[in-house]
Amino acid sequence: MQSTTRINLENVSGLVVDDNAQALDLLASVLSSFGMRDIARAASAMEAMEIVKARRIDLIMTDGQMPVMDGYDFVHWVRHQNDEERRLVPAIVVTAHSRKSQVMRARDCGANFIITKPITPKVILERILWVSQGRRMFIETDTYIGPDRRFKQAGMPAEFPDGRRRDDQPAEVGALAGDNMTQDELNNMIAPQKVAL
Repeated sequence: MQSTTRINLENVSGLVVDDNAQALDLLASVLSSFGMRDIARAASAMEAMEIVKARRIDLIMTDGQMPVMDGYDFVHWVRHQNDEERRLVPAIVVTAHSRKSQVMRARDCGANFIITKPITPKVILERILWVSQGRRMFIETDTYIGPDRRFKQAGMPAEFPDGRRRDDQPAEVGALAGDNMTQDELNNMIAPQKVAL
């Protein structure tokens, strides 16, 4: 994106979900700075579920770690809605814990991207642009509903009509322990990349 590019999200309706009031205000402020006027706020996943049921939402940003129901389970719930418009809403998980296991949970719940705290407007805007400009198909299997993750290419997501792997197998994700990953490591892990067949 060039420094002269102007972005305005005034016609986009957003939902920010975080049990921390300051983090909720920060996320809403960042989206507001991009021109977004219609921003619903929820202090819990249960409250967010009611908002999603009641109105149209174009973008979800949710904290990963929340009591009772976390952001990963909330995105999973969104992806399993009967209404296709609700099911396909872009969802970005924001987390302070970027261990590989958390990144895998974000990927496996159907989130479009994961962003580590502390957040920066640049990274948030970049992810919103990636989602809005991307044409990744959503796939639905017995165990997964979400953006197609079978493409791999460093950098901004590129869409490739050919090149799907024929030998994809479902992977069991266990609770992994380890250090938090940097934002660059997250980007390289979750960004689509073209694979050799």
